[in-house]
Amino acid sequence: MNKTLGIFLLMLAAPSILLGDGGVLIPRDKAQPDPAVLSLEEMEITIRIENGDARVWVKQIFANHTGRIEEGNYVFALPTGATVSDFAVWDGPTRIPAVILERKRAEEIYNQLKRQSIDPGLLQMSERGAEEAKRSAVFSARIVPIAPYGTKRLEFEYHQPIPVENLKSYFAIPLRPDAYQAQVARHLWINFELRSAHALANFQVPAKVFPLTLDENNAHVVRGRYEGQNVNLTEDFVATYEMDPLADGNGSGAEYERAGVFRRRGIAGNGTEVVHGGR
Repeated sequence: MNKTLGIFLLMLAAPSILLGDGGVLIPRDKAQPDPAVLSLEEMEITIRIENGDARVWVKQIFANHTGRIEEGNYVFALPTGATVSDFAVWDGPTRIPAVILERKRAEEIYNQLKRQSIDPGLLQMSERGAEEAKRSAVFSARIVPIAPYGTKRLEFEYHQPIPVENLKSYFAIPLRPDAYQAQVARHLWINFELRSAHALANFQVPAKVFPLTLDENNAHVVRGRYEGQNVNLTEDFVATYEMDPLADGNGSGAEYERAGVFRRRGIAGNGTEVVHGGR
């Protein structure tokens, strides 16, 4: 191997509705993930939500179970309003970050490297079909090379505003199967932290697949963790919580608004304006 190059292609449309299939790596000659070829050995998700701003880090390690160099198409459906801020693959001890280029130029470089027998790692922002693109944007990456009986480490980060509607918030990471069959994570870790300058109430994680162990759960901080083996990713990771105006000495959400508690505004997937926390 002489060289590995990471290239981002531009995404054309923003997502509107949550769609599943989080972090699957599909072998080049397959239509579905195939753990006999490429399996998900490790997945670690770290979530930090502070005053309505979510920052999510995802690390995954895939194993090649064949005696040949493999190429895979990596797919992660982004939740509503999410923006990818970092993506990298690891070539042994070397971290290779992505570079943003226009689609045409990226394809030209990819084909040129292939002709020169240089190993390209092509990373791209793409969509599914025309109908599916109306529902969700999909982050995808062409991952090359994956060494025979070796592993490939991928990691990326995205940011997402978490709106507050009627004093309630909903956060989700799309992991359940939609276009592809469910995959199994041999080892899965989830680290969760929620911080709010204003009082929280009724924090819940409804998914049965990922029961969080809460290390801290009070009016301003929620911290939890999950660790599991051979986890079948059949559900999205979801967290819901509410703002408690009474605990802050306010009688209603309207008083929050008049006091300027929710100052930053965002647009929900249906086009309506919502507000999210933070001064």
